[in-house]
Amino acid sequence: MAEFVQQRLEERLTELEQLERVGLFNKAEIKAIVKRVRGHEYKLARKSKEKEDFLRYIQYEINLLSLVTKRRKRIGYFFKKEEIEYSIVQRVINLFKRACSHYNDDIKLWMSYIQFCKKWNRRAALSKIFAKLVKIHSNVVGLWIMAAKFEMEDHNSPDSARGLLLRALRFHPESRKLWAEYFRLELMNADKLRKRWHILQDVKSVETSIVEDELMQGKAAIVVYKKAIQSMPDDIEFRFSLLPISREFDFTQDVQNEIYNDLKKDHPENELTWNALARRHLVHEEKVIADARHREMDPDLAVLQMEQKCYGVFDKAVKKLPTRKMWTLYAETCLERIREGQSEHLCNQHVLRAIKLLSSIKYQLSEELYEQWVDVLIKVGMVDKAKEVAEIATKSHIKSVKLWLQRLQLVINDCKLGDNSGTGEVMDLFDYAASHVKSKQSQPLWDLGLTWCLACNPDEVEAVFQHGITQHKQVALLMKEKYLEWAAFSGGTMKCQEIYKRLIASKPIGLNFYMKYISIECGKAKPKIIKLRKCYEAAIQEFGASNTDLWLSYVKLELTHPKGKKEKVGDLYWRALKHLNPSFVDDFISQYTLFQTGHLDV
Repeated sequence: MAEFVQQRLEERLTELEQLERVGLFNKAEIKAIVKRVRGHEYKLARKSKEKEDFLRYIQYEINLLSLVTKRRKRIGYFFKKEEIEYSIVQRVINLFKRACSHYNDDIKLWMSYIQFCKKWNRRAALSKIFAKLVKIHSNVVGLWIMAAKFEMEDHNSPDSARGLLLRALRFHPESRKLWAEYFRLELMNADKLRKRWHILQDVKSVETSIVEDELMQGKAAIVVYKKAIQSMPDDIEFRFSLLPISREFDFTQDVQNEIYNDLKKDHPENELTWNALARRHLVHEEKVIADARHREMDPDLAVLQMEQKCYGVFDKAVKKLPTRKMWTLYAETCLERIREGQSEHLCNQHVLRAIKLLSSIKYQLSEELYEQWVDVLIKVGMVDKAKEVAEIATKSHIKSVKLWLQRLQLVINDCKLGDNSGTGEVMDLFDYAASHVKSKQSQPLWDLGLTWCLACNPDEVEAVFQHGITQHKQVALLMKEKYLEWAAFSGGTMKCQEIYKRLIASKPIGLNFYMKYISIECGKAKPKIIKLRKCYEAAIQEFGASNTDLWLSYVKLELTHPKGKKEKVGDLYWRALKHLNPSFVDDFISQYTLFQTGHLDV
């Protein structure tokens, strides 16, 4: 063992001599380096090696590299890099190689190895690393893709990248990601060939000539696409995923047409096919607007013509496939165009089309579509129509909290502050909504009803609270807190005390309820210590086993209240240690100590 360690130390003798000779390290530092290196080498020379031993040695060498770089900048010496930095880099690579051979299942280790080689531009080493990695982990699709990207983008070797992806597809013939990456690779290769061709050609001849080479026209990508759909003939989503990739390049119109034509031929009864065929006309909107301005045309007119083509396809689609899904896709596109934020004229046109379309749909719409439809009607000032649609929506989706909130808000907006003519309608609608939605999800509904009652119908506020505290736990806990707060604000001390006593007698009660009461009581000019203690004791009975902050807050009360008893603090401390679950005891002790020394504010 010792002779191998000594051999490795002697191998770095030239490097250490250079570090001292050029003034990057002094003699004492060189000795320290030798000592640290010897320790690491002995650990790696043992029969039973640990992964951490490799990682610590690698990290030490990387830190040494960083220190060398900093010292070079400080003294302004930038020579002898081959004898110093490159020697260290090669040693780190060798260490990574040894570590990966011992722990070849650890992908994180391989990734660290790759990142280091990329940082130091070791391309030859990277090609070998990727080749070995995909051989060991052939079942991991992402590694094949990473290796192919490196060969294509960093190593500029499309042939190697293509070979890797073809090998990967033998293992994973139905992998969407692999086929998509292979498709992208062929388009990237075609793009590079075209750019080279244009550089070699005269500018004028390029504008007038047609590139004849099929490879430069993306024909190879079409072949890949055809092979892919043979492997996955029914995977329509995969075909859609290739369209954004092809749009990244400006010469792929034929490729896109091939995909669209195959979609129409192979999946004519699929709604998503028609949606893709229609929306293809909206893809190049920015280009359409730019071209219109270049030709001094009205951009709005150009956009409308583009949209007309899209809607024309949808019109054919709903005749051929008059399904709920097809109508929904059509409606979603119309509503999406409204949200584009274009000129007022275009927006009005979009709104009119959306209203006309949505009014003609005979199927029950989704919650989202009803919600968007009502928003559109409100936006254009058609409030009565919005209320009508909101009513239809809540009948269709009677358990939808979002739709009930929307409908209630419309009715509430009609009730002016101080005008009681519509309060009965709002209360009846609120009760009806609360009786149909799931109690667990109804908190937003109760918040809206309570806010409205406080502003417009104060006589019914207490009735709302009393109804609310009987609901699901999630609603009841929050309503009890708000009930107590309202009682203190509107009825004063007596009312608050009465409500508090009544509410703690019924479960559930949350910790926040107790803390709310404590906050209200402490906010008085003369807070009563007896009431506060009773509240803390009640809270501790329910939550004292798992809440350290509650105990610390109680301690603070005794220390800061004018009638508090400091001698009770020790008793509270020992009670807390007995009452708290064992997992919370250490945390309480540390927090209590910090509080006592003034380093923690409760």
